[in-house]
Amino acid sequence: MGSLESEARRLLDTLSSTGFRGLLVVNTCRRFNAVEALAGLAGGECVLVADRASRRGVCRVEVSPAGFERALGGEFGAAIVSLEGLVRPNVLAGIAETVKGGGFLALVAPPLDSWDPGPPGGRGFYRRYLLSSIRRCRLHLWLEECGGSVKVVSESLKAPAARPDGESWEIKSRVGVPRRLMGLARTYSQALALEAGARFLRSGARTFFVRGDRGRGKSFLVGLLLALAIYWHAIGRAVVVGPSPLSVQSLLRGLLAGLEALGLEGRFKVVESGGDVVRVSGPWFRVSYEPPDTAEPAPMTVVDEAAAVGVARVRRLSWRGGKIIVSTTVHGYEGSGRSFAKLLPPLLPKPLVDVELVEPVRYPQGDPLEEWVYDTFLLKAEPSSPPDGFEPREVSMEIVDPGSLSPEDLGQLYGILVQAHYRNMPDDILAIMDSPHHTVHALRAGRVYIAVADVVEESDSVDREARIALERIKLLSGEDSTLKAFRVSRIAVHPDLQRRGLGSRLLLAIEAWARERGADLVTSMFSRHEVIGFWLRNGYTPFYVSPRYNRITGEKNVGVAKPLTERGRRALERAARSMLLRLLLSGSSVYRDLAAEKMAALIEAMPPAEPRLGLTEEQERMLRLYLAGEVDIEQAMDAVYIQVVRSLASKRPLPLSGRELVAVIARVVQGKPINEVASILSSGIDEAAAIVDRAVKRLIGAASEQYH
Repeated sequence: MGSLESEARRLLDTLSSTGFRGLLVVNTCRRFNAVEALAGLAGGECVLVADRASRRGVCRVEVSPAGFERALGGEFGAAIVSLEGLVRPNVLAGIAETVKGGGFLALVAPPLDSWDPGPPGGRGFYRRYLLSSIRRCRLHLWLEECGGSVKVVSESLKAPAARPDGESWEIKSRVGVPRRLMGLARTYSQALALEAGARFLRSGARTFFVRGDRGRGKSFLVGLLLALAIYWHAIGRAVVVGPSPLSVQSLLRGLLAGLEALGLEGRFKVVESGGDVVRVSGPWFRVSYEPPDTAEPAPMTVVDEAAAVGVARVRRLSWRGGKIIVSTTVHGYEGSGRSFAKLLPPLLPKPLVDVELVEPVRYPQGDPLEEWVYDTFLLKAEPSSPPDGFEPREVSMEIVDPGSLSPEDLGQLYGILVQAHYRNMPDDILAIMDSPHHTVHALRAGRVYIAVADVVEESDSVDREARIALERIKLLSGEDSTLKAFRVSRIAVHPDLQRRGLGSRLLLAIEAWARERGADLVTSMFSRHEVIGFWLRNGYTPFYVSPRYNRITGEKNVGVAKPLTERGRRALERAARSMLLRLLLSGSSVYRDLAAEKMAALIEAMPPAEPRLGLTEEQERMLRLYLAGEVDIEQAMDAVYIQVVRSLASKRPLPLSGRELVAVIARVVQGKPINEVASILSSGIDEAAAIVDRAVKRLIGAASEQYH
């Protein structure tokens, strides 16, 4: 056999002649030497993901596994991952998307007999899964090098036929997009989307929504559209929001390329920070990057990679500003965003222009590396169709053994989770397959999975950082004794079979299973507030609402639990009472941005508490006047607030309709202005004020007879 370089060139020759990308795996005793050789084959135009000791300046960009996202948005001839142990799916799937056509993804690892890419203490299923997946890549070369000899473990070097790219994208604009700008579009769907974006700029539409898989040029397209808006003097100030400055560089490259193509070179200034462009400004415009947590709406707001920014932040930015451009990935390294792409448009301002980019821009359609990434990390996993004539009573409960799952069955299970959760990541596969503390429960009809739950043990045998729900219960309850819980990390039902009680049925089975294993509680933590009703209907008690937004979803996390033992019940009740008072007393500050409807549902489901609150003589006098109708609520709001908090905390059931409770929480507890309360109630301002007044007097009247 030849040297490592000569063997690798066999793959590179195929890639360079087709424009496809391929997978190169090297198991070696000399990892750095192998990295140096592969970097040389790429002419240094590579990105290296490696631990600090292995990063020696052989590639243009070198990052740690934890910081691989800093390289995203770049474009390289090769991406090299060189790690001794754990190889996270997120890292492989993410860094692969930086490789341009004709390039390769290289995985450099220890000798095959000692290599375990799974986590320390794992069950070994991920290793078997990853190694078997390598052979399924249609363009791959797998080498083992040790002691100077190179052996081929597996290879597939016959290039598949490239799919046609479809119609020519050389279109003539009907709305005045300059030809030189249209010429920067690299695919037909990009050109069509640029034309649609031009119509958006000249229309009364509020939202331009761009979606597509990774590598379709969404960000670059949005940059071109911003350049056109500047050229037409359609914007003055625009804010670009994304997960990080690095993540929006492709967009800003599109902006700069567009401005130059439109003849504006020399008429704008570029400001960089840490090597990243963060602001482009000229005599009549300013485009600047802002992080998601601090961004404020602008006359033109651009949200790049909306799934990573979070639905709550996107909603906040879109409704308070002018026009908004939103892009999101449907399938990519962040995980499948199919559910998010369906969830977001109804929440955005209307009229809305929706476009989809189809063809990849860096490589031909049918690219083998893209197919391998999508297949291995289940980015396009789909649930199987339910059996004909399905009856809910015909299902069976199953504790899934991940080591015995076929790729098809794993795809079924994961496909159900993808449909229900808008942010699934490749790393989820690692947890499901290899973590000894994860157990997958499922309902099955014949050979088809119809409901799935990932359940995580939380006890003293688990690292404290992983006891997400249990540690919060202990903190809020003051419980120091050893408690054992199982947390339902995710639960989902086949999209065609929802609202038939299958999720509740699976949950009951999980509770029985947890009880047999000595658990005190079954818990869950989630940030999709639309599922609160599911948990409350199944007898779960809210015990936690996070004070800060979830970094990924942009919503506040909610914790719920059901006790299985008396000890669990006591701890849960103490935690829930503590959280109830926190919600009520911090409603106008920490929890002011929590939807009043959701806060109402949570409060009603919490056990009563007795807050130590009292009124001064002056507050008592003003409360008497308010209850007698002699002063408005605003004049007695401090006293009203104290009495409302006492009543909401201590009364069960609450003597209010759902609409009245929402009104009281929004106006009194959260301190929202009456026009905002009216918007929440979908009513006029006078009607909203009347609802608040009537509900407050009913709620506190009986408890305040002494003030009449």
